[in-house]
This record gives sequence, structure tokens and C-alpha cells, in this order.
Amino acid sequence: MISRSLGESGAEATVSGTVSIFAKWSEDIYFRDPDGAAMDLTGLSFYFQFRCNAEATSADVTLSTAAGTLSIVADSGAVNSILRISADSSTFSSYEGDMIADLVGVDQSGDEMHYAHGVVSFRNNPVAI
Repeated sequence: MISRSLGESGAEATVSGTVSIFAKWSEDIYFRDPDGAAMDLTGLSFYFQFRCNAEATSADVTLSTAAGTLSIVADSGAVNSILRISADSSTFSSYEGDMIADLVGVDQSGDEMHYAHGVVSFRNNPVAI
């Protein structure tokens, strides 16, 4: 879902993919340095923002570590290098279609890092159970 950027935005990486609406979205994002070493995310706050309109200056939906829809967890080497997405089934239920996505990290001094930018598609894929 996230890969190194080709320079199409100011973000470090590109985000893309498809998510089923009306289903829980659970996914892990692994943070690695260019040399492959795990990046320690300890002390960072994350915001994964989604906009329906590219020109919008505010997000339609925001997942965040503060809200508990994103969390930082340790990998098998005990480094806090995984950002876990955990959005319940109602989070995107009103947003079928493509959304502009931006993943931003904020350190303890308030400095922001634009980690990823791209388009995520939300589709009404699951059947009613």
C-alpha cells in the first residue's frame, strides 16, 4: 500500500490501494530506512487524512494515534516500527469512491513530516451478512 515516492508530491512515499467500506479496515504499515533498517516511531503522533476533493484544505476523514484508529506497535525485533490501521466498519461507510490520502507524522516538538500521499479507493465490496 505504501512505497517510495517517484517525486510526484512532497511526500516521502506514495500511498495507494483499495479498501472495502462497511468492513473493518485493519492493516500494518512497516517503516524502514532506505537501507532496510526498522525506523523507531516512538514519540511520534500520526494522522492519516482522506479528502474527497483534491482542492479541499481540510480532511473528510482523519485516522490518528490520538483517536486510537492508528497505533504504533513493535516489530519482531522489538522496535516500534509498525503503524497499525484499525478503522471500524462505519468509518468510511459514507465515502464510496476515490479519496486523496496523506499520512503525516508529528514529532514531540510539533514538526510535521509528510510521509505519504496518493489515492485510496473505497469500494462497497463486502456482501451483507
